[in-house]
Amino acid sequence: MLFSLAALALSAAATAATARIDAVAVPATSNALRVSAALNDEVWQLATPSEAFRQRDPKDGGEPTQRTEFRVAYDAFNLFVKVRAYDNEADKIVTYLTRRDQDSPCDWLHVLIDSYHDQRTAYEFAVNPSGVKIDRYWYNDNNRDDSWDAVWDVAVSRDPQGWTAEFRIPFSQLRFNPSQSSTFGFAVSRRIGRLNETDTWPLLSRGASGYVSSFGELGGLSMAASPKRLELVPYTVANLTRQPTGGSPLVNASDPGGAVGMDMKYALTPGLTFTGTVNPDFGQVEADPAVVNLSAFETFFSERRPFFVEGSGTFNFGLDCNDGACTGLFYSRRIGRSPQGSGDLPSGDGIYTDSPSQSTILGAGKLTGRVGKYSIGVLQAATQEESAHVLTNGISSRQAVEPLSSYTVGRVRREFANQSSIGLMVTGVKRHLGDSLRFLPDSAYSSGVDWDLRFKKRYSVTGYMVGSRLHGEADAILRIQQNSRHYFQRPDSTSTSLDPTRTVLDGGSASVGISKIGGERIRFNSNVSVKSPGFDINDLGFLRRADQRTIGNWLQFRNEKPNRWLRSRYINFNEYAAWNSDGDLQYSGGNVNANFNFVNNWSAGGGVNVNALSLDDRATRGGPGVYSEGYNTFWSWFNTDNRKAVSVNMFNGMGRDGIKSWFRDHEIFVTYRPIQALTVSTGVRINRAVNDSQWTALVTDTRDHYVFGRIDQTTVALTERFNYTMTPNLSLQLYAQPFVSSGDYGSFKELANGRSLAYDGRYTPFAYADDPNFNVKSFRTTNVLRWEYKPGSTLFVVWQQARENDAVPGGFQFGRDMHDIFGVAPRNVFLVKLAYWLNY
Repeated sequence: MLFSLAALALSAAATAATARIDAVAVPATSNALRVSAALNDEVWQLATPSEAFRQRDPKDGGEPTQRTEFRVAYDAFNLFVKVRAYDNEADKIVTYLTRRDQDSPCDWLHVLIDSYHDQRTAYEFAVNPSGVKIDRYWYNDNNRDDSWDAVWDVAVSRDPQGWTAEFRIPFSQLRFNPSQSSTFGFAVSRRIGRLNETDTWPLLSRGASGYVSSFGELGGLSMAASPKRLELVPYTVANLTRQPTGGSPLVNASDPGGAVGMDMKYALTPGLTFTGTVNPDFGQVEADPAVVNLSAFETFFSERRPFFVEGSGTFNFGLDCNDGACTGLFYSRRIGRSPQGSGDLPSGDGIYTDSPSQSTILGAGKLTGRVGKYSIGVLQAATQEESAHVLTNGISSRQAVEPLSSYTVGRVRREFANQSSIGLMVTGVKRHLGDSLRFLPDSAYSSGVDWDLRFKKRYSVTGYMVGSRLHGEADAILRIQQNSRHYFQRPDSTSTSLDPTRTVLDGGSASVGISKIGGERIRFNSNVSVKSPGFDINDLGFLRRADQRTIGNWLQFRNEKPNRWLRSRYINFNEYAAWNSDGDLQYSGGNVNANFNFVNNWSAGGGVNVNALSLDDRATRGGPGVYSEGYNTFWSWFNTDNRKAVSVNMFNGMGRDGIKSWFRDHEIFVTYRPIQALTVSTGVRINRAVNDSQWTALVTDTRDHYVFGRIDQTTVALTERFNYTMTPNLSLQLYAQPFVSSGDYGSFKELANGRSLAYDGRYTPFAYADDPNFNVKSFRTTNVLRWEYKPGSTLFVVWQQARENDAVPGGFQFGRDMHDIFGVAPRNVFLVKLAYWLNY
């Protein structure tokens, strides 16, 4: 049997723009290459080592302080990479034992493979000296998906000269077009923990406009076909819920349950992979943090469920972005959401209800990958009809709270050699509505095109055009017109009006911007966007509000060349403004901020915001707009060296409107690593805020009274984490968050003239009889034992607990309120999940 070995011959052009190594097929003895284990030393000696590494950080392009070399081999099924990390102070190599996929400030070796050689996508495999593995997927050249998981092996060893890693990466985990002479994009990266230094082959410069597009090449790979592999992961779940009944005969104090399901992956073609899940269970996922939302808008929670997180970059179509975090056409948490009809259940004496907390996902599948110069993503999911159990004076009934629903997402991007791209995305929701759910639209669609056009390597023109369309009965469309995304009923609006007869709501959004995305000293972005009043994507996307026209400008001066004190420094200038369709200024302001990274690995930064007087057309929840003074704010942050046994992260922010409102926000997190395998972190956030014009209620008698109050609010959240790793495949994670937020109202007032430039002219005193004070107390904990007992197969043992106490004793008292959290009966969920990986 013949095996192929990548004998690496590095040419004199190794330091040029594209470094290249060629694989040459040579015969090997039967024991020279073992598919299930590392290659032996005799075979590795046949490969010529490559060692022309350059510093990426801190000295971009500088000479590495330590020597690194790598060799590559392959057979019909696997790619093998051996990386030798020499170290003249091997006893100072830094390593931590953590769970899989958790980065840590220590030594690492990374292998990056652009198997499609499209200079946009890549697979990353990394290991530290303790054998902890990380894998990632890179897309759009600069973006990475940390949730991507593959089944692969690596062996590490240490000696007085440094440490070594031998990677075995199955071709079944990569996607490529096979040929008799294939070429992959290829790179190797080394991080030296104690020096906080990163060295790469070839140089992956921080000043370049792209990351994957900076890779070198691995050539001469002779592969007649890409292995088509079917991966099945059947699983079984057993759980037990112990909970207080609250006196309801519909709630069981002890509720056992169980389920079976299956995940699968199938390589339809060398470039396309189908991923599916049937009856998925996400009981091991960490609970969302507690919040108190007093705004008119929905709270955004990040996706945590593995099926939807992995590969999510394929379906990105960002509309609203802030510091790189975007929301847009696809918000996967709409699939399996909380039933939308739960708030319409009957209530009163003698009435008991029991409604599911989440919609059940019957199944979901997605097709992702590439066809030629096109990247493709298609997702389809279905959720079952959910109903609540209602007991009224002893009479039992069922009421539907969420319909049987189908969700569809399609995404395609045409990519060009200069990193430009043009994309298309469509989304659709279809619902089968019963009589009790006709307040929902029966269908919702959106579609859009986006583009990223590159020129002169460092500049880009980006933008999008999107349309949306909702269809439903008149009551459903009327309800949407009146929600906080639209408020068509606003009496002072001249560009929109409420139409109770409409059965269709449509709208659009567009944006265009120009950016300098590369360069050592200066980068910038300028953009404009518009959303029409009827634009709505929230059946499958995330949009806080429609009816908005914005401008934004950003300019950055940067210096990444180390000096005596600093490794890098940045200063940013921002300007922004927005108007609605009536021309009312919604916000306007600017800020200047800077951050500094010091040679001792500490970092610090801060900034100042100045905002102008603006009109809040959402303040009265559908009534007339109200002027609000712009806040002037200041913030700062400070981080110590995270390589030390104890590290600290601090944030402080404060601001005031110059009239009667102000806030202060303070956060501190301390991380302690007493031994390599244990990490303990504790954090506290304290927020104090006084808002003199907090929306309170609409009171209607002979006329409408828009009531506001002065709220004094205090919020304290503690975050505790304990991570102990017994082996790279066995770990224990503990997470807990006690949370208290209290709000005391007073000085009630009603709106007199919302467009008065004088603050005192906007309101008049009002005698409000109700008590809106609140004192929200909660405790949430998720504790997970994870054991990967064989590659791809896992056992989870989970305990989750939730406590909620909304009793209002008055005011905020930290000791009393924290004590009261644990004065109520908890809801406990115990779960065991076993998944087994099969490969065909």
